[in-house]
Amino acid sequence: MEIGLIKEINKDYIEAVRCYESEIKNNKVSILPDNYINLAFLYWSFAFELFEFNIPNNIKDDYSIIGGNSYQNILDLGLSKYPNNTELHFWKEYFQHIIYGKEFSENDCKQLIEKYGDDESDVPYFFLYLFNKEKYEEKRNKLIDVCNKQPTAKNIYIKSIIA
Repeated sequence: MEIGLIKEINKDYIEAVRCYESEIKNNKVSILPDNYINLAFLYWSFAFELFEFNIPNNIKDDYSIIGGNSYQNILDLGLSKYPNNTELHFWKEYFQHIIYGKEFSENDCKQLIEKYGDDESDVPYFFLYLFNKEKYEEKRNKLIDVCNKQPTAKNIYIKSIIA
């Protein structure tokens, strides 16, 4: 398990950010899409989840500004390396929907999955589950298992929505 991920699971979020940033900056060959996703999610949380994330985790206000200036760039960097990664595309759309109210419908999410596939991640199904609980219950259950096994900030967020 990578150091950034371990730090994040242990809720040492600032150190996790430093580790993810270092891995991305040093352009390690083994860097995974998850590093970009987890870093972007932490930055987004710092910027937009003050009461839900920053206060309970003692994240200083400076990180809200850093997060707001950085989350989109990290997603774009990840997409430049992994242009067909469904989850990177999903978070890019989802964040715009949550923050700015950009239209992102059930159909839009399905089209993302159709275009890029769902072989690597079931994450978009947490959003689809909100539209049709019966249809996506199996995917939801798989996601909850993943969230329980690897409680990153992203997975804690997902679980809080679908559990």
